[in-house]
Amino acid sequence: MKKIIMGGLLLLSGAALAGDTKPFVMLDSSTEKDSLASEYIGANITIGVKTADKFEYSVKAGTSAKSTSSSDTISNNLEFKVKKSFDLGMFFMPYVSVRVGEKLNYNTTHFSHYAFDAGAKMPLSNGLSLDIGARYRNAFHSAEDYRSTRYHAMLVYDVDQHNTVGLRYARSYSDVSDYEERKSWRVHYQRNY
Repeated sequence: MKKIIMGGLLLLSGAALAGDTKPFVMLDSSTEKDSLASEYIGANITIGVKTADKFEYSVKAGTSAKSTSSSDTISNNLEFKVKKSFDLGMFFMPYVSVRVGEKLNYNTTHFSHYAFDAGAKMPLSNGLSLDIGARYRNAFHSAEDYRSTRYHAMLVYDVDQHNTVGLRYARSYSDVSDYEERKSWRVHYQRNY
């Protein structure tokens, strides 16, 4: 875990010192329900920078609570992300990203994980856009039950050049042990500097 944290912080600080960058901070909160009737509530803070060549480097820290009929658990997550958007001169802008993180489950253990994202952002009107995409996530060690695929649609509204709000609906599928489907809603606020 120390290697992941140090590598991510070095990557983020290197990107921030690279020159023409714009820092941002994002706060988000989500609620999720799965097919096994478990409920999840999560909150995250993301700090990052965007570069002129459409790269984004960020670190996200968050916590989530899971409530089932038999128990309640709390876990924390630390994640580093590199995202690249491509301006193809079309009405949409595709993107890809790679994430590496560490999940810390209280009362159990911790493990490292990775994720790949791909999607596209499409303007709908002045300041309003639609982001659609997919994510594949898994743990580095096969003993962890963390593999899932998620599809999302998100409305993003740029209030002005410094403030952005968003609302995302997502469905996740996991086939690791019991088939599980999750439906979630997430709201976020982003401050661009």
